[in-house]
Amino acid sequence: MMRILLITLNYLPESTSIGPFSADLAQSLQTRGHTVQVLTSFPLAPQWRIWDGYRGKGWLRETINGVPVLRTWIYVPRKPKQALQRILFDLSYTVSAFLGGLFTGNADLIVAVSPPLQLGLTAWLLGIVKRAPFFFYIQDLVPDAAVMTGMLSEASLSVRIARVLEKFIYARALGIGVICDGFARNLKSKGVAPNKIDVLPNSIDLDELAPQSRENEFRKQHAVAADDWLVMYSGSVALKQGLHTLVQAAAQFSPQDGVRFLLVGEGPYLDDLRAQADALKLEHLRIIPLQPRATLAAQLCAADVLVLTQRRAVTDVVFPGKLLYYMAAGRPIVAAVSADSETGRFVTENQVGLVVPPEDPQGLAEAIRYLQQHRSEAYRLGQNGRRVVEEQFDRRIELARFAEHLERLST
Repeated sequence: MMRILLITLNYLPESTSIGPFSADLAQSLQTRGHTVQVLTSFPLAPQWRIWDGYRGKGWLRETINGVPVLRTWIYVPRKPKQALQRILFDLSYTVSAFLGGLFTGNADLIVAVSPPLQLGLTAWLLGIVKRAPFFFYIQDLVPDAAVMTGMLSEASLSVRIARVLEKFIYARALGIGVICDGFARNLKSKGVAPNKIDVLPNSIDLDELAPQSRENEFRKQHAVAADDWLVMYSGSVALKQGLHTLVQAAAQFSPQDGVRFLLVGEGPYLDDLRAQADALKLEHLRIIPLQPRATLAAQLCAADVLVLTQRRAVTDVVFPGKLLYYMAAGRPIVAAVSADSETGRFVTENQVGLVVPPEDPQGLAEAIRYLQQHRSEAYRLGQNGRRVVEEQFDRRIELARFAEHLERLST
């Protein structure tokens, strides 16, 4: 059995970002008999604010579901939309995690979850101190995403440094895990040896998020009538989502059309969306905060259509985790994404929804109208989604495969 140090920016009690998956991974490894120590920061997602009860601390030890957790300090910017502030955010945790990691005991294997990219450097340095190899698990291709969304230029000093750091980390990692085939292609194009890369997708608890009636308690709480055709987005409100497209698509409808829009989320661009919706005077669109995780199944199942949007430039650098939750709910998806993006290809090939051009409000509105008018087709796409998630993303199967992969690497 191994002593494993898991380094991850997000962890429980955060219910968004990579927090839940990192917790599931840690608990799965511990269940298999490994000794797991989690090294993470203080909960801050999705509000970009340290949660009540955790503020004012430089470090904290606690135990969550039987797993020991060490939290270390992080700088949280007031303006996370600024590139420099985001870089300082990443760097602060990179440094504090290294210092905290010096007090986590011995390890046989270090697992670093990215983003941020710099955690690979933290894992490498701690590996030298602890004489342990590290495994680098990529949830988001940060440099590429920053360039594609226009946050940074490829020619900028920050990106040039990030490219050098990528090569350095990839070369020194014992192995590299990615969540989808598009990420694997991206790494191979950068010269990473194919035998070093393994696709280890995110997964979902199918019992926790089982399909249920659309006419449930969530609809009642939010005054959504049984005959309303409910279009919903749920998740982070960040630059790469391009959610302005959804607000503009809602403007293509009137309250008399029987279509209601519900945007459930939080993030640095939420105020921009609220201002846009207010300017358009959209009575049939509401924006509410993220809801408790315990109500997620009822929330998603209350929808008739679940929407996912991305910026036009986003291709193989993002595979949104919310896609798994959408499919598990058994509801059709309308994805306003590039057809040749990882998300676009997946939705089309698996027939779990409709793909329309990104940043095209008219196209998004037409797809929503189509599903409203062709409800048997909407039902078919939703059923396909549930089948696909059962076949490809069952948490019990995928977490065991992930653990087995780490065990093989360490032998």
